[in-house]
Amino acid sequence: MANSNPSPKTRFITERSEPLTEKLTLRMTASMYSQLLQQEDYREFIREAIANEFKRRGLDRPSV
Repeated sequence: MANSNPSPKTRFITERSEPLTEKLTLRMTASMYSQLLQQEDYREFIREAIANEFKRRGLDRPSV
């Protein structure tokens, strides 16, 4: 059985106050997907967009 503990050299480290444990799947148009992939860090771009929309709607903003 492989060692499930990653090497300290390759371990993912974050300075977030809350760990990123949940996954989300969604459908979008091909053109939106293409634009999204052109972003430098598209995953963070999505997280920030969702957090900004929460803020715009006056909802409690989760930590990003």
